[in-house]
Amino acid sequence: MTFDFLYKKELLLLIPLAIFLLLGLRKKTSKKHLFSHLLVAFLLVLALAAPYSAEITNPKTNQSRITIISDESESMELLQKGIPENISENLNSTVPVTVTTVSGAHTALGDAILQEASPDNYVLVVSDGQSNSGTSVEDALSYCYKNNFPVAGLVPPILKEELSVEVEGENELVIDNEAVFKINIRKSTENKMSYQVRVTVDNEQVIEKEITQTGREESVNFSYRFKTLGPHAVKATLLPATIGVKKLDYFENNNQYMKSIYVTPKPRVLFVTNEPDSPLANILNKVYDVRFSRLYDSLEGIDAVILDNQAASTNPDSEVEALRKYIINGGGLVVVGGDSSFDYPAQNTYQNTKFEELLPVTSKPSSWRGGRNIVLMLDVSPSTLQSNNIGGSILDDILSNAVVLLESSLLKDARVDVITFGSKGQDTTNGFVDMSKDSNRLWLGSKISKISPSGDSTSLEQGLLTASGLLEAQNGSAKAEIVIISDGGIGNMGEGDNRFERAVNCADDLCKSGIGLHFVHVHAPKTDISESTSSGKYYAEILMGNVNLPENYIRIKPGQRVNGSFSEKPDESKDTEENYSSGSLIICDPKHFITRDISEINHDLLGYNEVTPRPEANRLVITRLGKPVITVWRLGLGRVAAITTDNGYGHGIPWAPSLYSGNDSLIITRTLNWAVAEAETSENIQLKVPDLKVNQPGRILITAKKGGAPELYFDNKPMEITPVGNNMYESYVTPDVFGLHKISEKPAGTNQTGKTVPSTFGIDDAPWRPATANCPDEYTYIGENPLFRTALLENGGKIYTQSDLYSRITTDSITSTEKKATTKATYAKYILVLAFFIYLIYTVYHTYNTRMK
Repeated sequence: MTFDFLYKKELLLLIPLAIFLLLGLRKKTSKKHLFSHLLVAFLLVLALAAPYSAEITNPKTNQSRITIISDESESMELLQKGIPENISENLNSTVPVTVTTVSGAHTALGDAILQEASPDNYVLVVSDGQSNSGTSVEDALSYCYKNNFPVAGLVPPILKEELSVEVEGENELVIDNEAVFKINIRKSTENKMSYQVRVTVDNEQVIEKEITQTGREESVNFSYRFKTLGPHAVKATLLPATIGVKKLDYFENNNQYMKSIYVTPKPRVLFVTNEPDSPLANILNKVYDVRFSRLYDSLEGIDAVILDNQAASTNPDSEVEALRKYIINGGGLVVVGGDSSFDYPAQNTYQNTKFEELLPVTSKPSSWRGGRNIVLMLDVSPSTLQSNNIGGSILDDILSNAVVLLESSLLKDARVDVITFGSKGQDTTNGFVDMSKDSNRLWLGSKISKISPSGDSTSLEQGLLTASGLLEAQNGSAKAEIVIISDGGIGNMGEGDNRFERAVNCADDLCKSGIGLHFVHVHAPKTDISESTSSGKYYAEILMGNVNLPENYIRIKPGQRVNGSFSEKPDESKDTEENYSSGSLIICDPKHFITRDISEINHDLLGYNEVTPRPEANRLVITRLGKPVITVWRLGLGRVAAITTDNGYGHGIPWAPSLYSGNDSLIITRTLNWAVAEAETSENIQLKVPDLKVNQPGRILITAKKGGAPELYFDNKPMEITPVGNNMYESYVTPDVFGLHKISEKPAGTNQTGKTVPSTFGIDDAPWRPATANCPDEYTYIGENPLFRTALLENGGKIYTQSDLYSRITTDSITSTEKKATTKATYAKYILVLAFFIYLIYTVYHTYNTRMK
């Protein structure tokens, strides 16, 4: 509270009042008369100054307001219509409801969420979750979660069957090199559907097969070698399985896909090796124009340098400096390991050398991570249904934290099983799932989102026994851990109840057997005797203290998300590593160009170099022990890759013989292609042309060897070209029809929707580059986006169905808001009343005394 005067200048009148007082005291006047009149005058001056007090308060108000984001984009044609309007009509009598729409051929769902979200507005997104424009849904929901903006979702039922096709692969390929393509067929539902897929290359059919699909996605892989240079095209078409059927599905524009291909000469690589007949050398000879040399002083026209098992002594500082300049200016480098490189031999390693500064790894052992079996124990007892006071239940927080852990990098190299426990433990995933695969993470996230309360009590012991049985059935040499996420209601309910003691004994036995234990305690707003003792100590914290793991106890509030670390201790990791003899490989970063769409590597390594990735580097492939095998980074304009195993030959005792043959060799080929990404050609203008979308701007990157912006045409129309760097330019083009389009230095005709140029055209005979346009992403990604539910749960949101919406949303949408309010109290009238009574009393008193005398 603060005290002040509204008119402070009026207080200056107190100065003459004080002077009058001093003069009155000098004269022999009645002091009673003097002080009474001066007191009244003083109060009048105070009243003129208008004194007041101000108090700032934060009153809480509970209110309910719902905004429905109605997705009315083209992809929603497949789903049930009218749901947002029905919700608004049914709720408007009790809750203010506003409906806003997202429509058109492009869905900016994330932008719509950010626009409508606020602390006092409950946003309900009615959508299939597909967003292809603007802010991603994941980023929008993360922003809302961090700012306490409530967001929920409802996915309408899918009523129409729909298929879409897409061709994955590189748009620029090397002549006579095996190119791998993947035909992705997406389906809107999980109902059985039959169709034919036909694939042509330059109008020649290479695949025609009938497929009966039940899952949401199906893929067909094929490889092809282009024997001629210049433009080509791959086209995939979906057709009805039965001749009599005229229409395959609802949309027709997504039943065909065309990919432009431009074939270039073989890149030139410099290969430094002591084993020219190794499996690595065989791959290089098939794909590249290989030149053998030991000197780096002549790198003109070389697209990449491959160093195979070269000792540190073979790389003098003068040549390393030449190699460094080459990389910084855009060259590529691949360093392959073996018994003479990286950490071998012990007296001549790469460590602390000039050459090591070029690499994404240092030649010292990395700390062990991996080989872990983890059980997530989720509390689904009835006590978790209590409100978390932020618009949901404690169970919502438990499930959201489980999804957060699955999506984090903490479990990327682990195998996870999810069990629930109430009055008993139950395995929900039927076994451990490898977290190195994105598909498994999505599947587990969807399983968790469907978990509901069960049982009539909380028995932590039963959950621990279930987890123990699952872990005992696994490889005993793997690290085993249990992560409990619970509301902490694990205590005794009364006299004679010893469930807590039994749980402590069971947990203690597990820890003594070598199983790690972690407890994430979602602290409920209202505690009862099952969560804390009479002295206020939490049973969960007592449990972890009794098993000597107090550091593994994490207590969080509703709405918070766990940020724990479940890594092993250094001394434990050493023992676990010694028990491992397997060099099984897992993909650490599945989104990189090198590892994209490679879900697993089937064969194991027999050996590898001990290295540690630099902080700026990308670990792409690791062993189950967490040892890096393929690590990359960018150095200046160039690219550097470290393959820390041998060339597949290894002086007759190979470490990685299978990594250079069969399907597993794709990872090596991709690594080499990544390093040679900026291959030079004899052409003055080089283009990077992606697959374009109809009526959607597509970015073309242009590199010109000669100075000045080039003059280019897109289907006879001049292209608007903008500089973006040294001899680098960009241009945005918007095709208006499906099919093959042409980019040329001179007008070269219009697009061809039904056929492509003959494959016999050579690079000199076809002075244009192909560009293909396909249907927008709105028609490619159909049905419910599986990431939508995961993103909502991960960021504290809720997911409704039409059956439970009306029973939950009215309560969930009540939000408490605090607004600053300033309350002012003025005192002028009270001072005037006081002055009046003082004057009145004194006047009566003075008059009475005068008459009496």
